[in-house]
Amino acid sequence: MAALKLFDPGSGWLAGMQRTVSILWNSPQPPTLYWRHSDKREFQAVNVGRSSDGWHHFDLEAEADQVLVCYVAGNRLRFPETGHYKVRTRHAFVQGGEVFDYMPAAQIEGPLRDYEAKAPLEFSSEILKEKRKVRVYLPRGYRQHTQRRYPVLYVQDGQNIFERGAYGSWQAHLKIDRLIARGEIEEVIVVAVDHGVGRFQDYVPPEDGGKAHLYAAFLVNELKPWVDQTYRTRIGPQDTAIMGSSLGGLAAFYIAWNYSYVFGKVASLSGSWWLRRFRDRLPFQRRRKLKVYLDSGDSGPSRDCVQHSKALHQILVGLGYQAGSQLRYRVARRHTHTESAWGERTVQALRFLFSATGGRGGEMERGRESHRLAG
Repeated sequence: MAALKLFDPGSGWLAGMQRTVSILWNSPQPPTLYWRHSDKREFQAVNVGRSSDGWHHFDLEAEADQVLVCYVAGNRLRFPETGHYKVRTRHAFVQGGEVFDYMPAAQIEGPLRDYEAKAPLEFSSEILKEKRKVRVYLPRGYRQHTQRRYPVLYVQDGQNIFERGAYGSWQAHLKIDRLIARGEIEEVIVVAVDHGVGRFQDYVPPEDGGKAHLYAAFLVNELKPWVDQTYRTRIGPQDTAIMGSSLGGLAAFYIAWNYSYVFGKVASLSGSWWLRRFRDRLPFQRRRKLKVYLDSGDSGPSRDCVQHSKALHQILVGLGYQAGSQLRYRVARRHTHTESAWGERTVQALRFLFSATGGRGGEMERGRESHRLAG
């Protein structure tokens, strides 16, 4: 196991452009650790010392925004693709080949889907007057780390998100597992909601002839309260995101815009912005406190309506959304309007919405103690 954490000699934690990184590695013999900054080509060897409590350790200096890359010779607990770790978090622990921003339990379960694929939970909605299938993904260690709470992502067209639907699958769980294991995003609960027989009505804003206001009320007033009562969630808007593609991307943005006090983050992939009445009213409304990921492809029939997503992007820029911190827009070259394309772009959306470096930092859990780490 290795642990990286930031500190300074004075206060214990360093604020500013320079930082000292301390790496702790538990092994029978003193290892030789190789490290470099991500912008350097050559690795440097460091003979690690031994501390009084049995952990091997070394210190190095780094810029505040630099990514550290390291490995221990002969150690198997590394990413097979690269042979080493890339550390983006302000502090990290490496166990079983995966990166954590807190001290994990000695033995943890992997991620799990808390439902039967062939018979997902059917949630009864009084607002929609029907049952809606719901699929819940829980991150690694959920059952072991009982004091931890998690951000939540709500995704539309749930039957295509994990399993294969009529038009393919995002295989989102595979992307999420990999991003979490590498320490690139926070551990997150995902709630995928199947669409019903009236998909168009559910996902289209009333300005454009649909009943998305009813679907929004179902999510906000029925489903989310149940999720928050059933699972250990972080309930605030800064920890609650909504995502969708095509009509689902239109619905996700509509819901976040009208319920920004519930959903503080939104991703609209290839949103159906050719439906323009709701979109065209946005410039005359106040800017919402949202973090927005927006994209489209540029190929296939109608070039994935790329011109319409660009129009929405320009509206959001005009409303004052700052590129990078509040708004990310992408046109994916040679991507068509397909589930596989959305699954591929899920990686960029998740990195933006749930970046490990943009999270709250971790909690170190050891026995019954829980210590908040700075960050």
